[in-house]
Amino acid sequence: MKNIQVIIILYLFLFINTNGQQAHKVNKNQYDWEIVRIAAVQLMQPKEEDPSDVVVSYIKRAAADKAQLVVFPEYHLGYVKTSDQRVDEVARAAKENHIYVIVGCFECYDDGSYSNVALLFGRDGSIIGRHKKVHPAVGVDPYYWPPKEGDVEWKMKLGDKFDVFELDFGTIGILTCFDGYFPESYELMSLKGAEIIIWINGRPYIEDYLVKSAMFLNYVDMVCTNDCYGTMIAEYPNVIKKISLVPKEDYLVEDLDLKQLRIFRKNSRFFHQRRPEVYKDLIKYWPVWENYKYLD
Repeated sequence: MKNIQVIIILYLFLFINTNGQQAHKVNKNQYDWEIVRIAAVQLMQPKEEDPSDVVVSYIKRAAADKAQLVVFPEYHLGYVKTSDQRVDEVARAAKENHIYVIVGCFECYDDGSYSNVALLFGRDGSIIGRHKKVHPAVGVDPYYWPPKEGDVEWKMKLGDKFDVFELDFGTIGILTCFDGYFPESYELMSLKGAEIIIWINGRPYIEDYLVKSAMFLNYVDMVCTNDCYGTMIAEYPNVIKKISLVPKEDYLVEDLDLKQLRIFRKNSRFFHQRRPEVYKDLIKYWPVWENYKYLD
């Protein structure tokens, strides 16, 4: 009898810990936000300028346009510590303008190491979140291997998770550049409750077909920034609402319909009919390239 009781307890423990993982729930105050306005900035700044100056100017512009969040490209602030003057200036502007800010940098640590980081500033100017780039872009092109010898991203500390961040208007997730080529990145954040996925980049172009497919499959809106062109604001299921198609400094601002998105997310067959027990092979190591060892 005792053995049976032990088995039942173990079964219940395993069931509870492998089923019904808790995502960030939409809280009552977030329901008040049926529409949210977001700004996306495309920057190709001369190296001799202080990169925080242009960030501050666009923070002020976004706030004047009544945007709730303004997003900048990957590694725009350069190599910084969180005590750096450039970080302080962005924090001060976020606080003075009561707006959320996301901007990329290489965050440096006391031991000499660094990470490619997206910093998330709250309305009070504090850093309320970070996304460390998980997948380094180190080849000649994102589709190719092996990496370039000595590439700065090959030597950096990598992130190991995809957090989501609860803001007052909704929950967001953040991806950096090559992270956006991995479908698992989007899915994890969407399942955790992300309604808007922010994808910051520093490369020639952002592929709109990746954005459209990611939105459709994961029931999210997206805001993408770049330091060349392709910066866009997009809405579920596949609508590119604003996009910058010319390699120049640019600024986009657009409203996203959170109420409509939440209706879709609540009634999604994708979410209701997921079968995680069938997808276990996804977390195994699969050296697919070894199937092609006879190719040049």
